[in-house]
Amino acid sequence: MAQPSASEAFHRIVTRHSSQGNASSGLVNVTFFVGAGFSKTWDTTSPTGNELFTFPKEFLAGMADDIEIDELLALPGYPTIDDAAPAAFKELLYNLSMQLKYPGIRTRYMDELSIRFVIDEIKAVVQKRFETISSLNYLDEATGRFPAPLEPTANQTKILDFFQWMSSHQAMKEGAARGLHAQFLSTNYDYVIETILDNVGEKNALRNTYRGITPARINGQRNRNVVQDHWSINSLIKINGGFEIIPSGDAFDFDYRRRSFEAIREAAPEIMMPSKEQNYANLYFSSIFPKAVRLLQESDVLVIVGYSLSEEDALLRFLIRQFAEDLRDVHGKSIFYVDYTDADVLEERLQGCFRYMNRMDVNNVFTFSGGFVEWIDQILRRT
Repeated sequence: MAQPSASEAFHRIVTRHSSQGNASSGLVNVTFFVGAGFSKTWDTTSPTGNELFTFPKEFLAGMADDIEIDELLALPGYPTIDDAAPAAFKELLYNLSMQLKYPGIRTRYMDELSIRFVIDEIKAVVQKRFETISSLNYLDEATGRFPAPLEPTANQTKILDFFQWMSSHQAMKEGAARGLHAQFLSTNYDYVIETILDNVGEKNALRNTYRGITPARINGQRNRNVVQDHWSINSLIKINGGFEIIPSGDAFDFDYRRRSFEAIREAAPEIMMPSKEQNYANLYFSSIFPKAVRLLQESDVLVIVGYSLSEEDALLRFLIRQFAEDLRDVHGKSIFYVDYTDADVLEERLQGCFRYMNRMDVNNVFTFSGGFVEWIDQILRRT
């Protein structure tokens, strides 16, 4: 019997486990692991990594009165971000992070505070760079919601329709969640998923989303929602941090409001920037990684969208593998990989992550060579 297509297989899973008319339906976690390609599907102006971490001369010239790191970056021996390719940016971050980590190798006039000031300013420059390329869908403070696009594109409409359809197969029975439950692991800094969650299903992303950490304050106000109603909660764990995540002592605040460059620099977001050696050992990442592992282990379906599974991201590949660490774990689970790449290449990438796949009868792994909207359109046509 021929294996079903990726869209047919996903539709079958949803139908089989839907809470609609299925009194015995249990909870089925469907985790979407999304990369930059997902955000670009939602908004074509959303930058890729190469775009975001390249700083053209005209961009820096426009910020000349704001940034203070130009003197450091002009010193001999330091890579410059002036018209830098991502490789040079990685070299710069590596240089700074190694000096921060190992005091004995710090240059003569650098100390822990000066290095942290520089790194925070670079984070502010990155956020400013993002907003010159694309836009952030800031929270509407009057409504407490992330507004839907005034004139949604065809892609945005289809994506909202898909996740609305997903939410329709979820219900609560006897105080417990039933049916399909969408969860998210994201490598992106933006607010795309919050916007989606705020415009489908329960429609309250701030209240009904668990982030792996509980913020002390949200948009300057004390967080009064520290105990979650587990049945209605979606998980959204930003593996590389986010522009809204602000360290505050031994806690974190979330701030989805528009902030000036000076305010961003003074309270820089918790974001992981590319480097030759990325350090995921600080408080935020050490807090969310166990939550991400548990979410993957408790998930029944993994959907990878817009993420390359590159060998450079060895740690994140290892993280994804926790969905099914070996052959014993993969039984009863399904993997979907959606990307603009040939099916053979997608399968090779998955085998590089789940190394046991070439020793099993693969009937629960599905690839789709094309865009996310094209895939979900095929799924919705079956409803």
